[in-house]
Amino acid sequence: MELGKRAPTPIREKEVTLCMKCQEPFNSITKRRHHCKACGHVVCGKCSEFRARLSYDNNRTNRVCVDCYATLVGVLPSPAMLTSSTQRRRSILEKQASLAAENSVICSFLQHMEKGGRGWQKAWFVIPENEPLVLYIYGAPQDVKAQRSMPLIGFEVSLPESCDRLERRHAFKISQSHLTLYFSAEGEELQRRWMDVLSRAGRGEEPQVHRPIAECLEEEGEELIVPEEENT
Repeated sequence: MELGKRAPTPIREKEVTLCMKCQEPFNSITKRRHHCKACGHVVCGKCSEFRARLSYDNNRTNRVCVDCYATLVGVLPSPAMLTSSTQRRRSILEKQASLAAENSVICSFLQHMEKGGRGWQKAWFVIPENEPLVLYIYGAPQDVKAQRSMPLIGFEVSLPESCDRLERRHAFKISQSHLTLYFSAEGEELQRRWMDVLSRAGRGEEPQVHRPIAECLEEEGEELIVPEEENT
């Protein structure tokens, strides 16, 4: 589809916690969400302060992101128009969640909490096929930058003990030295698969079978998507 000829399918705001251009986290006061009217990405105000005419909207001027502006207008924004946030160097955490999930050993939403933490939080977890010994943590499946990455070698995986006092079903934990992280899966099968993959990674073993688990990205869906193994 040629950019600007048809209205894009906008990405749901709830699926994105970071600007899809500068990777800065959104908040309700100083960093609000906006849609690029050309590509549908969720971006911040600074990264969507550009205007371009779109054919599908009767050639009216619309808010667009910096990349779409360059494509539609045919010139790059001047340095004065670019903010420092759009010029930041890419970091090791900039592994787009949706792309990582497509080529993952396992990925899904999990509730998580660090030992001594204040409460449970929901996040999107991915172990990429090309980095099977590293766990990436995203705020949402469409985020373009991970919040955190964790090398898994050396972690031990187990079920919670009574002294952990967890009031969660399908919970498990990983521990190394003085660090303990608790997780809660949506179901028993997802719990089992995560524990198996994490246990192998903790021992430094690559997974035997590359069969990614991915939760349906529909807002309320919890169905697991497990591709069939190819015949060899």
